[in-house]
Amino acid sequence: MFKLGTLSVSIGLMVLASTVSAQDSSGADLSQSSNVDASSAAPVASDGAATEKSADDLAKELANPNSPLASLVFKHTYTSFNGSLPGASDQSSSVSLFQPVFPFPVGDTGAVNLFVRPGLAYVWQQPVFNSVTGNFENKSGMADIGYDVALGKSFKSGLILIGGIQGTIPTDSDVSGGQWRLGPELAVFKISKKGYVGINPSHQWDIGGDGYNYSNSGLELFAGVFLPNAWTILTDSKWTYDWENNQATMPINLAVSKVVKFGKLPVKFQAGVDYYVKSNDVFGQDWAINFSASPVVPNFIYNAIHH
Repeated sequence: MFKLGTLSVSIGLMVLASTVSAQDSSGADLSQSSNVDASSAAPVASDGAATEKSADDLAKELANPNSPLASLVFKHTYTSFNGSLPGASDQSSSVSLFQPVFPFPVGDTGAVNLFVRPGLAYVWQQPVFNSVTGNFENKSGMADIGYDVALGKSFKSGLILIGGIQGTIPTDSDVSGGQWRLGPELAVFKISKKGYVGINPSHQWDIGGDGYNYSNSGLELFAGVFLPNAWTILTDSKWTYDWENNQATMPINLAVSKVVKFGKLPVKFQAGVDYYVKSNDVFGQDWAINFSASPVVPNFIYNAIHH
């Protein structure tokens, strides 16, 4: 594993590695909501139910963080950097994420679901500042594995509550933070037929691994408006605060998504952009763009339990 020798190096490496593993594993799904209530969620469990729904209905239901719909999320993010280090504005990173989502039903109503969601990310390129040579070096490898274990409940009023834990498993690659981390998460959503709004606070502490202290809070703010023809315009800003270094990272996000059916296979496409109004002045994120494709697949867990 690549050992971090200076604060400047840790900024370039640790911020990205922990953000990819921890935030994407939970935020990729917790940031979604829909206008389906508990009574309409249960029938989705059958193999053919998702293929029988219209693209508009699926666009709303796929936005539901407590939906029994299963999906495979493929996401790629390109990030540019800035800062006072020499050459900082010329640096960029490239990360690919895979996240399978297969909810576990709790009861027969479809209103309560248990989620165990791992996030597997590969860092194709991550700039790390070498304080000895005074230059940046590009590192690559498997990012730390982020995951969350959460329980969600839908109410007929349009309220969705989700609570659980999220954590980080080190991979010991060149882009690994080298720590086991764990902490709580909570999400509150309010949904209407026209759109949704929600908030998702979280926190993680180091519980093992490399000896430096880690204490990071996250605050995900999101809202969306459902449009005709299975389009959704949304914002999903994922803010973090590093308590050990008194450093805030605050992007402003704007994204658009659309559900397309290829025969019987529904796929949700989404593209977004982040502008970082606050990041580390020495070396921090400046802009980011991302694209994801999420095919809807049969939920074998629901099918096994209900059949």
